Amino acid sequence: MKCPNCGVSILDGSSFCQRCGLQVGTPQFASSQLRPQPANDSKLLWIIVIVVILVVVTPIVLSAVLYFMVVGFGGTSTQTPEAMYQKSTIANGQEITIVAITNSDVPWDDVKIQVSDGTNIAEWSPMTVLQSTVTGHNYSASTALTGLTVCLWLTDVSGNGYVSGTDYFTIFTYGGATGFAPTTQYSAVLLYEPTGERCGQPISFTG
Repeated sequence: MKCPNCGVSILDGSSFCQRCGLQVGTPQFASSQLRPQPANDSKLLWIIVIVVILVVVTPIVLSAVLYFMVVGFGGTSTQTPEAMYQKSTIANGQEITIVAITNSDVPWDDVKIQVSDGTNIAEWSPMTVLQSTVTGHNYSASTALTGLTVCLWLTDVSGNGYVSGTDYFTIFTYGGATGFAPTTQYSAVLLYEPTGERCGQPISFTG
């Protein structure tokens, strides 16, 4: 075979002219050069997917764990709410108004009312969930306080079944006594049953 450019004889099987360098045949490559190399695109895509999942899912999982640690699986908070009270004297007793409470999602079902004379404690529990049509509820009398029969009337002003500001309860004596003893220091407070702790400082009163 001769080179079409310079006319010199070219050895059979040569790809280039030895004189002028013209390509006269198909270059021969090793089989390893012709084999396609594996692409790294799919590997990179999987790495990106995993990173995105970790970035998105991890905060959600941590938030859920913290939520259940604080609120619990039953939906009742494990932190005792703080409440403030105000009193006003009525016939034979006291009207205790809940001026404010730190949590707005405390059901009356989770609350107990305590009245103490410093030695003995009268308690009412559980507080009935009140409906919008019946905002008040009367509870059975307690004889736990020395020499007194005490009754409780609870009023859920909004009728939603949750403790809120302006809700109030009335405690009054019944029977022979015409009120609480003027020489005895009494106190009233809400008790948060999930923790067994008082909701704020008790409010004190005398007869």
